[in-house]
Amino acid sequence: MSNSSNYEIAVSSTFTAYDCHCEGDVEKVVVAGLPELPRGTAFEKMKYFRRHHDDIRLFFLREPRGSMIQSVNFIVPTENPEAVAAFIIAEAEEYPEMSGGNTISVATTMLKTGMVPITGPVTRFKLEAPAGLIGIECDTSEGKVGAVRFINQPAFAYCLNKTIELPGFGNLTVDVGYGGMTYAIVDARQFGFDLVASEGRRLSDLGQEIKAAAAAQIPVSHPLNPELPGITQTMFVTPITRSERGVESKNAVIVSPGRIDRCPCGTGTSARLAVMHAKGEIAEGEQFTHKSLIDSIFTGEILATTTVGPYSAVIPAVSGRTWITAKCSYILEQDDPYPAGYAITDTWPEMTSGHVSVTARPSSE
Repeated sequence: MSNSSNYEIAVSSTFTAYDCHCEGDVEKVVVAGLPELPRGTAFEKMKYFRRHHDDIRLFFLREPRGSMIQSVNFIVPTENPEAVAAFIIAEAEEYPEMSGGNTISVATTMLKTGMVPITGPVTRFKLEAPAGLIGIECDTSEGKVGAVRFINQPAFAYCLNKTIELPGFGNLTVDVGYGGMTYAIVDARQFGFDLVASEGRRLSDLGQEIKAAAAAQIPVSHPLNPELPGITQTMFVTPITRSERGVESKNAVIVSPGRIDRCPCGTGTSARLAVMHAKGEIAEGEQFTHKSLIDSIFTGEILATTTVGPYSAVIPAVSGRTWITAKCSYILEQDDPYPAGYAITDTWPEMTSGHVSVTARPSSE
């Protein structure tokens, strides 16, 4: 993995950013210092940023300023009259069209810093993500910013109970769902996982294996935007249970190049809702409690049903909380030898290293 970059950030640059965690997931929200982007949709701005300013993503996410477990959001102007702002989401290996945890962090930061005014017990506004307009409903009772609920773009199941061949394991059953990113959803019992924090490394390595196999064997294309990638994430899940609170389950989403999403994952929750609805496991309006590997919680529900091209789809709403941990001025000095950072494989798994040997624990089920 390369430790250097051919990109060039303007010398002596300074960025203003807020460090956050959304239900445990580590995220940054950059509010000042960014270059001017051409007019267009958030998706078009994301593509331009990726092509011309990827050095800034590397500056924030690679060492010595960042780490593989983090993501970063760039707040940029929007030309959409319904939105207060647009934002570009960047992770260690890709620019997702949507991210639930990052959306919650962007909305919370904008409210807590006064970029969006609090208007009552519930403050409502819209943000423009690369995936499209995202409705925000935030608990701002007593003038304090609490849980953020976002109404996502439609989510749907590409396929259910699909069999793939996993090298070193054999046949594996997966569902494939889209909720802003595309997931191979796997019952954790097939590998004997309990989805606890001590399993994180094995889950990450195996999740990368499953993602690669599923992406190769189940090619999918978003019917409304073929530029979106196919399967880029693996989600391990536990069976659903029911209580007076509704439907409950636990998950572990593997984010490339191989780490656990610390929060319950908003786009993953959306994809899971779509798959569960397609299987008849959850009804419109029924509450879904989704836990992460560290037992943090997102709550979700299906607001309505619709279609996306040939697919039956749902309109999901997901709720969670973000806490700001720091306000930072990130500085690039002119003589800094690592303007776009570096990555070392002791903490950054190598994406192109080929097959990772997997030894699965036998399931007790």
